[in-house]
Amino acid sequence: MKNKLKALFMSLLLVASVLILSLASAKTVNADENIPENVNITVHKRVFKDGNLPGDKPNTGDLMPDFGGEALPNVGFTVYDITEEYIKKLAETKDAQTATDAMVNKYTDAKPATVAAEQKLTDKNGDVTFEGLATKVDDKFKTYIVLETKSPSAITTKSAPMVLTMPMYAYDDKGEVTSKVLENIHVYPKNAENEDSYEGKLTKELLDDTVHHHTNAWGVNAIDDMILSPRVGRLLQYKVTYNVPATTIFDADNGLTIVDDPGIGIVLPEKVAKDANGKAVDTIVDSLNSNAQVANVVATYNGKTVDAEVKHHEDKQQGGNSYFEMKITGEQNADLAGETLEITYYAYLAKTEASMDDPVDNKVTVTADTTKDDQTSTEGETTRVTTPFALRAAIVLEKTAEKPLAVGGYNFQKIDAQSGKALVGAKFVVFDTETDNPKQSGYVKFNKSANGRNDLKWVKDSSDATVYTSDKNGRIKLDYLPYGDYKLVEIEAPTGYAKGEALDFKVAKDTYQKTENAPIEVKNAKKGLLPSTGGYGIYIFLVIGLALMGGAYVWFRRVRKNDNV
Repeated sequence: MKNKLKALFMSLLLVASVLILSLASAKTVNADENIPENVNITVHKRVFKDGNLPGDKPNTGDLMPDFGGEALPNVGFTVYDITEEYIKKLAETKDAQTATDAMVNKYTDAKPATVAAEQKLTDKNGDVTFEGLATKVDDKFKTYIVLETKSPSAITTKSAPMVLTMPMYAYDDKGEVTSKVLENIHVYPKNAENEDSYEGKLTKELLDDTVHHHTNAWGVNAIDDMILSPRVGRLLQYKVTYNVPATTIFDADNGLTIVDDPGIGIVLPEKVAKDANGKAVDTIVDSLNSNAQVANVVATYNGKTVDAEVKHHEDKQQGGNSYFEMKITGEQNADLAGETLEITYYAYLAKTEASMDDPVDNKVTVTADTTKDDQTSTEGETTRVTTPFALRAAIVLEKTAEKPLAVGGYNFQKIDAQSGKALVGAKFVVFDTETDNPKQSGYVKFNKSANGRNDLKWVKDSSDATVYTSDKNGRIKLDYLPYGDYKLVEIEAPTGYAKGEALDFKVAKDTYQKTENAPIEVKNAKKGLLPSTGGYGIYIFLVIGLALMGGAYVWFRRVRKNDNV
C-alpha cells in the first residue's frame, strides 16, 4: 500500500511538471504571437524655423497630428540594419539607452554598412513609409537606424538618427511605455531652417575679379553703391544661386523658370569661347573670332549638369542676343527639389548710350511651381514676404544685383591760343594711367567685330591706338571709358600749329555730361610767331635800324665832300 501511494505521488508530480512546462510554453508562444513578423515604419518630416525648434519632444510611435512644424517633402531617408553592432554594444554597456546613444553618436555623420531599405523621398505631405521590415531573425530581434540621407539646401540642422529596436511598444501621453505592440511605427524627425539660408533664397554675384577695370564708389541717386566700371566688351562671369524649394513639382508642365534680363546696356551672348580650363576668353570680339564657342549658360547642382531648356531673346537695340530664359521641368529633374541650383554665364557691357554714367542692374527672376502655389524670387531690395505656416502660399525674395555696370567719358575743345577760334583736324590718343598689365602699355584702342560688336583694349604703341580727331567745332569726344585717370596725348596738330603737351584728366560719374556742356579747352599756338610783349614789338627795332643806316649814309657823304675840298 505504501509503495502504491508513493508511485501515485510520483505520477502526479510528473504530470504537474509537464503541465507547468506546457503552461509556460503556451505563455511564451502567446507572447510571440503578439509580435508581428514584419513592421512598417512611416517617417513624418517636419521643419521648424530657427528659435522654434522643439526640444526633447518624444515620439510616441503612434500618429501625432499635433506634433507641429511644417511638412517637408523631397527629403531622403534610408533604413539600415545595425542588429549585430547594437547587440554587441548592449552586451558591453548592460544598458539599452547607453547602447542606443552610442549608435546615434556614431552614425550622426556616418552610414552603416548594411542597408535594410533603400532611400525614399518624403511626399508632398512630408511622409514616407518603409514596409515589410522583419522584426527578428532566428532568435534575435532586429535593430534599425533611420538616417536622413538627402536634406534640402535650406536646412541647417539635419534630423538626428533614429534607433528602433524591435519589438516597438507605444508610449502614452505622459511618456510612459505601454503594453501595446506597434505594427505600424510612426516617427517625427525634426529639422531647423535658418533665416539666412531658406527655401527660395536667390543670390547673384560677380565671380571675376575683372582684369583691367576701374572700380570706384560713387553716389547713385544719393545711395552709396559700388559701381563696376569695366572695359566695354569685357566678358564678366556671373553666378546665380537658388535654394530650390523642397515643395517644387517637377513633371512635364511644372518645375522652375529662370529669367535673367539685365536691361539695355548689358548683353548675355548665346555662346562664348572658352579656354582649356573652362574660362571664357578676354572679350566678346575675341570670342566671336574663335572657333571654340560653347553654350554660355550652364546650370548645375552637386556638380551635375541640369537638364534645362535655354532660350535666348534678341534685343534689337543692342544688336544681338541679350538675355535668356531657362526652363527646368520633367520628372528627370525631381532630385533637384530641395537642392542648391547654380547657374553661371558671361555677360558684357555694350557700347550703348544707356550705359554712359547710368549704372545698369542685372536682374534675375526665378519662379517655382510648388505644392503651395508659385514661389517667386526676384532681384531687388532684400525682402522676404511670408505668411503663417498654415496660410502660406508663396515666398517672395528680392535682392539687389551686385555691382551695377557703367562707363563714362570726357569732352575737350581744340582752339587757337590767341584768337580762341575752334581748330579742326587735331589728332589725339588716350593713355590710361591706371593700367597694371606689364605686358601692355595703356593706350586705348576700340576693336570692332564683323557684326559690329565692340571691345576696349590697351595697346603698347600709340600708333596702334584709337585716334580722336577734333571736328569742325574743335570738339574731341571721349566716350565709353572706364572711370579712372587718363592722359590726352596730341599726336598731330592742325596745319600751321605746334603740338601741345599731354593733358591729365579724370573720368568719373557724370564728367561726360558736365564737360559736354562746358568742354575743357586745349590751346594750340601758331608756328613762326614770337609771343607779343604788349609794346611795339619788333617794328620799333626795324625803324631804329633804318634810321641809323640813313644817318650813317648822310655822315659818309658829308665827310667825303669835305675831303674833296
